Amino acid sequence: LIYTSFTDDNLYEDVPIALKSTATRYIAVDYGTHNPCVFLDVWDDGQTVWVNNEYRWDSTSEEARRRTDPQKTDSEYADDMATFIGDRPDMQCPIVVDPSAASFITELRLRGYAVRAADNAVEDGIRVLSAMFANKTVRIHKIRCRGLIAELRSYVWDDKAAERGEDKPVKQKDHAPDALRYYVY
Repeated sequence: LIYTSFTDDNLYEDVPIALKSTATRYIAVDYGTHNPCVFLDVWDDGQTVWVNNEYRWDSTSEEARRRTDPQKTDSEYADDMATFIGDRPDMQCPIVVDPSAASFITELRLRGYAVRAADNAVEDGIRVLSAMFANKTVRIHKIRCRGLIAELRSYVWDDKAAERGEDKPVKQKDHAPDALRYYVY
């Protein structure tokens, strides 16, 4: 496993009462076309990063296969983002997006969102997120973020890359952890 420091101590169920008045909200995005697209609702109070909700669209899911085209467009994802964020002015927030998602970043900016392309330094980001898990400064809602939790518990190093002396994760079941890594790094 990559995130061996992630434990049940990093989970929460009861949202701190003052969280929304003491923390800054962000949305972290790992964009996918054939792979899942994930949005994470992140609240940062300066000491702890609280992941409070997640959105996931997997074009290989049963739900997606019922559509004429299981893959969503950038416009459809942006519509989903609007729903995910909410329409109240006080709920608008910066969005940190997978840097390879240039067309989605453009779509969000055209709709007036404040968007920043994430830093995709994989190994450094993994180190930072691992340390935050160990220090219990990342907390994840255990009911609303089940996809993130499942992926954190199955995200592994690539054994073949390790044989070549490289530290690389296996590129599967990494979408929500990547979104979280984009935010913290």
